[in-house]
Amino acid sequence: MAKYTKNIPEAFVFLAPLREKLNIMKKFFLLLIILLTGHCVSAQDDDDTFSPSKLESIAKNMKMVWEDNDADFSASAVPEKWKEESGIILAQKTRFSFDKDANKLAVYEVTRRRIKLNDRDAVNNYSSVYFRMGSAYDGAGIRIIKSNGTVQDVSLRNAVYVEDPSDVPSTFAPYIGKANTYYDKSRSRIIYYKVAVPDLDPGDIIDYGTIFYDDNTVKKMSYIEFDPIYFVCTREYPVLSQKFEIDTDNNSFVNSKSTMGAPAFKETGNSNAEYTWEDRNRDKLSDTRWVNRLVELPMLKFQIVFSRSENRSDLFIGDRGELKQNISPEELAKKMNNLYNRLDGSFYYSMAKGYLKQIGYNDLREEDFIQKTYYILRHMSFYRGNGFSSELFASCLTQCLDLRKIPYELVVTTPANVTKPENIIFRTEPEWMVKVRDKFIFNATVFSNPYDFREEFLNTPAYIISLGKNPTATPITLPGSKPDDNVLTNTVTASIDTSGRNLLVVNQSAVTGLSKTFYNTEGLIYTAAFDDDHRSYGGEDDVRAGMKGAMLESYEEKLRERKKEDKTRKLEYMKKSLEDDYDNVVAYSEFTLNSDGRTWRKQELNYTSKFELGEMVKKAGNNLLVSVPALIGDQLYISQDDRKREVDAYMSFPRSYRNVIRFTIPDGYKVVGLQNLNMNIDNEAGNFAVQATVEGNVLTILTKKVYKQSNIKKEDWSKLVEMLDAAFNFTQKRVLLKKL
Repeated sequence: MAKYTKNIPEAFVFLAPLREKLNIMKKFFLLLIILLTGHCVSAQDDDDTFSPSKLESIAKNMKMVWEDNDADFSASAVPEKWKEESGIILAQKTRFSFDKDANKLAVYEVTRRRIKLNDRDAVNNYSSVYFRMGSAYDGAGIRIIKSNGTVQDVSLRNAVYVEDPSDVPSTFAPYIGKANTYYDKSRSRIIYYKVAVPDLDPGDIIDYGTIFYDDNTVKKMSYIEFDPIYFVCTREYPVLSQKFEIDTDNNSFVNSKSTMGAPAFKETGNSNAEYTWEDRNRDKLSDTRWVNRLVELPMLKFQIVFSRSENRSDLFIGDRGELKQNISPEELAKKMNNLYNRLDGSFYYSMAKGYLKQIGYNDLREEDFIQKTYYILRHMSFYRGNGFSSELFASCLTQCLDLRKIPYELVVTTPANVTKPENIIFRTEPEWMVKVRDKFIFNATVFSNPYDFREEFLNTPAYIISLGKNPTATPITLPGSKPDDNVLTNTVTASIDTSGRNLLVVNQSAVTGLSKTFYNTEGLIYTAAFDDDHRSYGGEDDVRAGMKGAMLESYEEKLRERKKEDKTRKLEYMKKSLEDDYDNVVAYSEFTLNSDGRTWRKQELNYTSKFELGEMVKKAGNNLLVSVPALIGDQLYISQDDRKREVDAYMSFPRSYRNVIRFTIPDGYKVVGLQNLNMNIDNEAGNFAVQATVEGNVLTILTKKVYKQSNIKKEDWSKLVEMLDAAFNFTQKRVLLKKL
């Protein structure tokens, strides 16, 4: 139905069962690592996670944190304007230190945070603190400053091992972590614990620090790009002081960019830190919904790059000691050209060419050739496991286009929810696509079709990159989209069951355009949509290729077993998914996939659901009150606090939601007050319209909900709220059936 905020990442989510098995294996190997490295509970210390000697070692490591004489970490007073806030970040600071020694690049990430907890919610947020202890140089420490000024140290003795590192909240995770290297002979491991913080009360201050140490193996590696850090200045609480410090070695380079008024890094020239960043007195942002955080809010981004040589043409770094903060379009063109020439996609291109030969590519019409090539690359990307990068996809596609001498242009831009092209500063930020004639071809997902647009690139500034000795970057603007391009249509039939209280519902969902992003996973998980992917390009079945006799029979048997299991899992999954729209799902009985939307001829995603909703009918004497309007699904309620807006609302893309509801009126009843259902709220931001009619014994309700723009200016927020209010209020209505 109306999953307006249910934007699930699309990449390979349909492989949920396999991912579950991999997670189990991962947890097993993590446990094995702990057993081998001696970080487990010893036999003589049944109640203690860490031995006294280990606790002493951790405390010794933490001296560098607690002995820091930064005056900000003695703060306890809170400005009057923040007295009513749930919590206040009094001070937080992270320091990165890099040191190259032989074949190792040692990285220390030292963080300290001091937070005033004003209410029970804030106390609950810090009732447990997570920390890593995967190296002898890691550290953690927690202190509680009670409201009367007394200081209590929290012991790590009874910390609990965290089986899955993905369970660690981002607040307690490192910013950059270990790097991927050709060789890994390092001793640092990713092993987390959590410790309960006892006797924490509103009014207390929690002061905690962590040390993450990684010894990255850089043997035979010319460079390492550490994870880029995107730091939004507005945090979950107001902030008195927040800082970063970077101390690099001679082979480490720093790229940095501040946007929307955020402070910039400064070069210090002293031995304590080469670069520092400081931000003070930052209010909390009240808007939490539809916020394009990395673009609309004050934000600092930076990246540390290890490179044996300076100013490499394929890296976004400058000279030694230079804090690189800008890349011009001319420099971007040169780097894109160098990256394209260095990219080795020959293996995948050769594979794609082999697929094309199977289908006789020389005899295809040009448009058919482009479509088949796209589906071949999508197929290869899927069976590769992790998908192609946008540059690899573009490289393979352009080489294939060269086979038929089809003209194209290479286009580079950035996702609208990450950064603007003018603010590119990292090698990983540009996204590549190919323009053929007047259409754009993006990197494929497992769900996409040729020329499918991507929501994060609508109306985005971009550059056409000319390749060769003198590359250029010509600015263009990518096209936008209209609400009628991206439509979810629900065709619903409903009737009252024999108990007289529930509704029996059949809903057919038809989804087009960018709206499929919200529904691809729901529609295709636990189905056979991906079993015969070769049909999309008309090639041979390369999964069964080479299988004969017993091997093929065994494969087919396992496939039948999986499909049988998937039918049960699908019903369970759909019932749970349906609960996003309804809190009264009694049963989900049937799912039918009518079209998977992954082929050129059938690009509409279409599926049918049968389910039962409870307590939808109330008796009023001899009459009935039926919640027919609620069949459009859960609608967003805007609270009083959310009616004020500080920043523009980022809606991703314009879209339309349509419902065609046909409700069978029980014998002996008639609809009363039909006119109370009809409405039409229409303004520049959105539209919500309802038309209700009765013909025979069928009540038909047509609804239309339209988000007209990708971005709503904060000045126009009230107009969108008007439309959202109308949709929510409609779902609260009931249809009166009067007894004849």
